[in-house]
Amino acid sequence: MKKPQLVLDAAGVIVTNLSPSFWQEEVAAAANIPYEDVKALFKKEMRLRLWNGEVSLDDFWSWLFNHFPVLDQVHMKTCMDRHLVALPALELIPQWSALADIHILSNHRAEWLTPLLEPVANNLKSVTISSEAGCCKPESRIYHLVRNHFEDTTAKIIYVDDQEKNLVEPKRMGWHTIIADEDGRWISEVGKLLNE
Repeated sequence: MKKPQLVLDAAGVIVTNLSPSFWQEEVAAAANIPYEDVKALFKKEMRLRLWNGEVSLDDFWSWLFNHFPVLDQVHMKTCMDRHLVALPALELIPQWSALADIHILSNHRAEWLTPLLEPVANNLKSVTISSEAGCCKPESRIYHLVRNHFEDTTAKIIYVDDQEKNLVEPKRMGWHTIIADEDGRWISEVGKLLNE
């Protein structure tokens, strides 16, 4: 029997999203600026360049503190750990790895995500992080980079992401896609598919 390939997004699936918690609770609140304004500025000037590795983390922090000089620099850098924590599904990866090859595909920074994956690193076949790959979802190229890690491309491929826009290309490629809902119902769906 062919072993399924289970591809998991990170933020919103196995670890928390930075948005809105970090941007709302730390940046917008401290700078006394509406969260939507902060979010729009980040999206316009920094988001893509941060996630695809075009800028360094030092560049990101400089950008943040230049735009919001009221922020406490030491606090901002240390509080990141509070906003990037494991979700329940991370603990299921060792169990799932007995039934499927597990791959991580995330728009993220390797510097932030890799330490969170350390407890399950031995259960992962591959980790593709946008800051190292030089491209981001939903660009088709990043999904093909992950596919290059599959030992058997004819096996069932299950892909989980918390954003619909990131499911379009995998569906086109013939992958079985699952949207990760906030209540975690997607976890049962993965379990059923892996035990079929």
